[in-house]
Amino acid sequence: MAKQKLSTGVQNKIIYSRASYLYQAADYLARRAREGQHPPDNQAPEGKQAVHGAQIEQRQKAIGNLSRQVICDMRAVSLKAQIRQGTSLKRTICKFCDTLQIEGETCRSVIENQSKGGRKPWADVLVIKCNTCGNAKRFPVSAPRQQRRAVRPGKPQEAKGEREENDEGA
Repeated sequence: MAKQKLSTGVQNKIIYSRASYLYQAADYLARRAREGQHPPDNQAPEGKQAVHGAQIEQRQKAIGNLSRQVICDMRAVSLKAQIRQGTSLKRTICKFCDTLQIEGETCRSVIENQSKGGRKPWADVLVIKCNTCGNAKRFPVSAPRQQRRAVRPGKPQEAKGEREENDEGA
């Protein structure tokens, strides 16, 4: 008799944990880069204040670029190992510039309804626009997916057959 296989849990757990660590590091760096965007203190003399502000701005830009590099590394790790990232994780990353999307800081979110005068509530679309590259991602809001044609109620083939019988009888 052969040994039964035990369920080992998640395959490639090490790679998932590495991708998670890189995502958390990018999140930390992105928030750290946005943290110091307050105006500099008025206590320093005006000449030193301008130099100090330029250094802080340069440092923040470097930290933001480091955050984007870490996101790029995370994407490379998941592509090489052929693991799938969750949809919630993918929605928080810009595809084009690898910026972590933080609402109100690095992106803007708007719900649009481009139906005739916004009359169709099921046509709502969430638009997330990246402030870095200007790219917009669109996601449907609360719209259930339509079932496959074969599974839909009211089989279309029966209705067609009934019409043909009615035409013959008339």
